Amino acid sequence: MSYVIYNKETTKTLLAPAQSVGCYIEFYKTESAAKAALTRLDKKGKLGYEYDTERPFVKADFAIAETSDFRANIEKTVTRTNAMTGKEFQEPINTPFSSSPSSENYWCS
Repeated sequence: MSYVIYNKETTKTLLAPAQSVGCYIEFYKTESAAKAALTRLDKKGKLGYEYDTERPFVKADFAIAETSDFRANIEKTVTRTNAMTGKEFQEPINTPFSSSPSSENYWCS
């Protein structure tokens, strides 16, 4: 069982910077580890900014959920267009760009 930290409004998962450059932590083994990570990021001011208002996110903007429950009941879907066929389809909002049929990267690899 693992846990994710997600934005309550958008349901995008929070990617915490890891020790290595360009690496991020998305899943936590325990709920308490996720809570501790959220608190650390909040104290450092590294929760990011809202794009439309440019106000910094605060700890209250996020929630923690078990991964399978998050994927099944909480995560929102978005409508995108398949880059190859032009047809619209639904996919989870947290699908990486390179793993989405809406990107050319998906079809070139």
